[in-house]
Amino acid sequence: MEITKLSFAFRHRRLFHNLSLQVGAGELVHIAGPNGAGKSTFLATVAGLLTPAAGTVAYQGSDGPIQDRRDALEYLPAEANGLYLKMGATQNLQFWSRLRGLNLSPPEIWTALTPWNLNHPLLRDGFAVEKFSTGMKRRLALARLQLSPAVGWLLDEPVYGLDAEAMTIFTNMLSQHLAKGGFALMVSHDLLPFAGLITKTVVIGGKPGTVEAA
Repeated sequence: MEITKLSFAFRHRRLFHNLSLQVGAGELVHIAGPNGAGKSTFLATVAGLLTPAAGTVAYQGSDGPIQDRRDALEYLPAEANGLYLKMGATQNLQFWSRLRGLNLSPPEIWTALTPWNLNHPLLRDGFAVEKFSTGMKRRLALARLQLSPAVGWLLDEPVYGLDAEAMTIFTNMLSQHLAKGGFALMVSHDLLPFAGLITKTVVIGGKPGTVEAA
């Protein structure tokens, strides 16, 4: 993925300016900066959810340029998780899989829920996600991420609300994704779990367009 001179402003306030970055297979890029600097806004802009003031984001697949880069990206927002709260866990992943053109069967979804301790009939079916704890919602969002065929992951505070066991499961999952040639951009205040995985750091709120080696 190539980001070229990306800029974003909100109500005349410039959050980032002329930020350029190339992300290759196996790379984990840490998006750093102070609170309010625009880190989450940057991820949302890369995801195609916000329109930049200037600049471009392009993804080059094995068969050439991708017309819609969202086909190559999976976005995990902070806290919100991107879940339908009135649906159950199985319903959420079935709905998402249809949007992705996957049409996963219930057994396939249950298999994905198992590592996250969500594959129980009383939890996965007929139990609204709005009744889940913060950690359970995050685990369900990560189960969805693990099912995604997208090569690029955009991760906003991915370990938010997770206990130590779930954090270990996620870091192993991320490591496997990178080893298979995937890449990820990540905002996280907790970097200890990702020691040895981060390949470079982008600083938002410092010198415009700053990119540092990890």
